[in-house]
Amino acid sequence: MKIHKLYPPFKDYLWGGKKLNELYGKGTSGDIIAESWEASCHPDGETKLSDGRTLREYIAENPEVLGSERISDEFPILIKFIDAKSNLSLQVHPDDKTAKELENGVGKTEMWYVVDADKGSKIYCGIKDDVTKEDIKCAIEDNTLESKLCVFDSKKGDVFFVEAGTVHAIGAGNLILEIQQNSNITYRLYDWGRVDKNGNPRELHVEKGLISTKICPLKKQSTPKDNDLRVLGISKYFKVSELTLSGKRSLETDKKSYNVVTLVSGMAKLEDMSLKAGDSVFIPAGYGKWTLEGDATVIMAQNSPRFFVGIDLGGTNIAAAVVDENGKLYGRAKRKTNAPRPYDEICADMAECAFECVKASGIDFSQIESVGVGSPGSINKEKGLVEFANNLDFHNAPIVACLEEKLGKKVYLENDANAAAWGEYVAGSGKNVKSLVMITLGTGVGGGIIENGRLITGAWGRGAELGHTVIVAGGEPCNCGRKGCLEAYTSATALIRQTKRAMEANPDSELWKVVNGDINAVNGKTPFLANDEVAKNVVSTYLSYLAEGVLDVINLLQPEIIAIGGGISHEGEGVLLPLREKVQSQSYTRFSENQTKIVLATLGNDAGIIGAGLLGV
Repeated sequence: MKIHKLYPPFKDYLWGGKKLNELYGKGTSGDIIAESWEASCHPDGETKLSDGRTLREYIAENPEVLGSERISDEFPILIKFIDAKSNLSLQVHPDDKTAKELENGVGKTEMWYVVDADKGSKIYCGIKDDVTKEDIKCAIEDNTLESKLCVFDSKKGDVFFVEAGTVHAIGAGNLILEIQQNSNITYRLYDWGRVDKNGNPRELHVEKGLISTKICPLKKQSTPKDNDLRVLGISKYFKVSELTLSGKRSLETDKKSYNVVTLVSGMAKLEDMSLKAGDSVFIPAGYGKWTLEGDATVIMAQNSPRFFVGIDLGGTNIAAAVVDENGKLYGRAKRKTNAPRPYDEICADMAECAFECVKASGIDFSQIESVGVGSPGSINKEKGLVEFANNLDFHNAPIVACLEEKLGKKVYLENDANAAAWGEYVAGSGKNVKSLVMITLGTGVGGGIIENGRLITGAWGRGAELGHTVIVAGGEPCNCGRKGCLEAYTSATALIRQTKRAMEANPDSELWKVVNGDINAVNGKTPFLANDEVAKNVVSTYLSYLAEGVLDVINLLQPEIIAIGGGISHEGEGVLLPLREKVQSQSYTRFSENQTKIVLATLGNDAGIIGAGLLGV
């Protein structure tokens, strides 16, 4: 298995310029090159490898190089440089369904990365909000189509995601790297009055173009950034990222996807291969780790990840987001729960949140595989019910059936604490271990148990209620009806109660200063902000109770890690360091070589959304 440098074919359309030769040395001096097809298996222009084979032939012989997440055994994309010396035609590409009906082909969603732009360069992309299809038809007839489009100034580094059905044009002066579906179907709607080399107007495709056109403005994508790596765009067919390289960077091409690497500026060394601006290489799926070294801007294209929607249903808020299979979040949406009220009204708001977060992400709803919901209360996963949730006033609420009807997607349901634990395991502090227990210290105490990659919830899916294990027989009353539960001693609610009692017994305590003399202003942070013996005793006693619960978990389950989450965990090592000391001194396995690690949960409030979304993985 090796990395292949790619050798592109060139196109000399009438609107092309000389930048691809001047900047990248493509072609011979003075050549007009409109497009350089960097990675193409399309019959209209096939990229070659150094051994003379085409990229299409190589992939046909070795389809596994596309990765386990390939949508077929054919290369799904086409990558090209575009040098627009003059405006390209105002055009539209059909989506898959329309392309199949009209041409027996595939549609064309594309993404543009602006490599360079002359001053005053424009991008035409999307129909204005108040324009109808009849307006478009009339504008084509009277040559005013440009006035119906959204027009953007373009500059180096800009990204435009052009969904199939979007009327668009690349304006003069732009040098673009385009990543698109493997399609060459284009319908011209207007061509600025140009003629070809024989003096004839170029053909327009108004009828098919209007059938393909979708009346919508440009969609913005909201994608995550990871230091020097920026996700530029995602569709069903590709994921594109920008790497700002300065020095050495190690990356990996796993078995899920190939990687096409294109340098748009600078120079770099990829393993033992020297690359300059304008070069592209194909890295086969499963190649493993590789290293880039140099100073360059690098664009990388690969298979798109799988997408899900996660919904965190709380007593106060409904929060939703698009989650990819790696636990990264994209678009978000949020609404007030306004509980208690009928479950179907809350389901309607959850469905709207799902649609809103997908729209905000720029991803099409058809790309969403499933929806997951983390709900408080007792869950019946088999029947898709929230059997009881006190803060929502739910009694056998059929959440799954209700949402599946509204969304048209498979819906998974889980207790919110279990969902948060699953998120932490898959994408947070537990992603490199086999077993994890999460304890969430909030208004109540939630818990979740994962063993060998499986969420442990008992025979009926109601297990892992760690907050309702008893640590003090006959102790403080708990909301569950028992006395002495972990939740009654280690929730933020319990800590507030303990702090207030200490203040009432010690009127000279520094705790009063922290809250400006108002005992009703006490919160979970208060005892950590004071520095006298009264406050220290409150914290120490609280952590002693927490240590009892943690010790019970360790003795019973022996997980690799216990992740502490929730509001109290924001105190960081101020909680963890003394907690570890108390646990270590009393642990049944304190003399063993392998010890359970107590760590902070890393996903914060996103754990529930991520875990809910990834219930469908």
